[in-house]
Amino acid sequence: METAASDLDSKLARRAARGGNKRKRRSDRKVGLPAPVVFWLVAPVGAAGVVMPVIEDVNWVWLTGFAIILQIVILRINDGRGFIRSKEMRRAYEARRHFSILEVIILFVLIMADMLAMAYSLLMAAAP
Repeated sequence: METAASDLDSKLARRAARGGNKRKRRSDRKVGLPAPVVFWLVAPVGAAGVVMPVIEDVNWVWLTGFAIILQIVILRINDGRGFIRSKEMRRAYEARRHFSILEVIILFVLIMADMLAMAYSLLMAAAP
C-alpha cells in the first residue's frame, strides 16, 4: 500500500513539474499585420509617389519608383499567403488577412498613376 502511495506521489510531482513549464508553440502564434493596416500604410506612399514628382521636382522620381515596387510586392503577398500567417482558420472576430477587391483596385489604379506621373515628370525634365 505504501508503494502505491509513493508511486502516486511521484507521478503527481512529475505532472506538476511538467504542467508549469508550458510554452506556446511557434506555429500557434499569429504573425503579421491586418490587411486594413497594411493598406493604409501603403496607399499614402502610392499617393505621394503620384503627387511629389509632378508638383515639386524630378528629383522625387525615386519615391515614385519605390512606391511602384512596394505596391507590387504588397499585392503579391496579398495574393499569396496574406498578411497574418497562421495555420488556423480565420475566426469571425479576427482582422482580415487579405485585401478586399476595392482595396486591390485602388492599389492597381495607384500603380498606373505612379507610372504615368513618373513618365510625365521625366518627359518634362527632358523637354527644352
